[in-house]
Parts: sequence; C-alpha cells; structure tokens
Amino acid sequence: MRIATSTNLISFNRDGSKTEMIHLLGLYAKEGFKVLDLNLCEMLNPQGSLAGSDWKHYVGKLKELKSQHALTFNQAHAPYASDGHILDELLNRCLDICQQLGIPLLVVHPTKGGVQQNLGAYESYVHSAEQKNIILAFENLNADDEMTEITELVELVKAFNSPSVGICYDTGHAHLRGHDLALDIHVMGSYLVATHIADNKGKEDEHLLPFYGTIDWDAVVRALVETKYAGDLTYECMFFNQHLPLELKLQALRQARVVGEYLLTRAL
Repeated sequence: MRIATSTNLISFNRDGSKTEMIHLLGLYAKEGFKVLDLNLCEMLNPQGSLAGSDWKHYVGKLKELKSQHALTFNQAHAPYASDGHILDELLNRCLDICQQLGIPLLVVHPTKGGVQQNLGAYESYVHSAEQKNIILAFENLNADDEMTEITELVELVKAFNSPSVGICYDTGHAHLRGHDLALDIHVMGSYLVATHIADNKGKEDEHLLPFYGTIDWDAVVRALVETKYAGDLTYECMFFNQHLPLELKLQALRQARVVGEYLLTRAL
C-alpha cells in the first residue's frame, strides 16, 4: 500500500475560494506526495480552468507537471450533482481525461436509488470505461437517500460483471453511518479497488486526517492486510487545514505525510 492524496488536500482557502490543482502539484511533490488523485470536481467551478472551453490545454499542463515532478495519478474523482443525477458531458470528459493521463481508476457517486437504478444509469459509461481500460469505482455515500450499504455496492459490482467496475471505500462516510469498517472491508474483499481515507467523530463529514477523529485505524489497516488489498490509501482530508494561511498549509502537508507514514507502519 502507498499513501496518496486527493489534489484537494490544501485547495480549500480561508476566504471560501479554492486553489486549482494545477498550482498545487509542485507543492505536493516537494513535500513527498508523489501519488495523487486528481479532483476533477474542479469542473463544477464555473470560473475554473477545467470548466472552460480551454480545458484541453489545462489537461495538457497536468500531463507536463506529471512528467516534470515524476508523479503518479492513481485515480481521479468525477464531478457529481447534489440531486444524484449523472452529469453526462462531464463524466464522459472525465473518462477521456483519464485515458489521456493514464489514470486507471475513476471514482463515481452512485445515483439515488438502488442497484437496478444504477445498473441502468451507468450501463453506457461502464461500456465506455471497458473500451478505455478504466475502472469505475463506485463510492459508498452517507445520506439516507443514497447508496450507503456495502452489501448494495457489492451487489451492484457483481451485477455489472465487468473488470471495469469496483468499489471506492470512503472511511469517513462509513463511520458516519455507524459501520464496522473492518467488517465492511472483509465484505468488499477483492471488489475494493480504491479508497477515500478520512476521519471524523461520527457526527459530521469532517474530512480529517487519520487519528484526528474516532475511527479505529488499527482495525481498518489490519482488515486491509487480511483481505490483501493491493490499492492505495488515498487521503480525502481537505477540511482539516482550510482556515490556515498558505505558509502554515505547507506545514499541514508535512503533518499529513507523517501521519500517512505512521499509518503504513500499522500494516507491518
């Protein structure tokens, strides 16, 4: 296992603005984060470069930075609508970007409803992912009208019966729902292909670093080892530092790396 991070780790700012990932990749690399999850949710910012007509130039710059800093893009996160509907144009664009940048996994949110609704909604995208050799990783969510149960996600993956479908396990969402995280991991088994690693205290989706909340991380890591999970531990911890000025965010990056290195020792 490797420690990775979403490119949104220090993107949220005190004034409510967000720094685009293109300006952060060098900082992540300098502080030892060489494996990155591209937060393509930037597409939802109407003023953002990735949302505009020049998005292909932006992707080209990402490719240049990847080479310049010897980065690995282990996965990406597709934008999603609050009402649960698929953003067709943006999702197809994400698949194209993953193909261009050699990203093997694209994390997606299930639509509202159950297995049958998601089978119908995502059928064409799974076919496209198969053609592009990309895995769509369905994420467990946390609202009452969303897909929160791991057994449902496993049923969905089995129903697709495709090498291009798997599960992204969000530890923060599972903890909010009161799950036994170790049990979830065993239930997912080989269907688990990606993670969103975040902590909270069981009441809000706080997106904290591990050990800043109440998740039993020893149990989580032990279960991952027992199930022979071969993927990465990918941070989605963007709120623990959002009120810090940039100079202190660099120290927060170092703290995140230290915590990640400690977490990996629990797998030994």
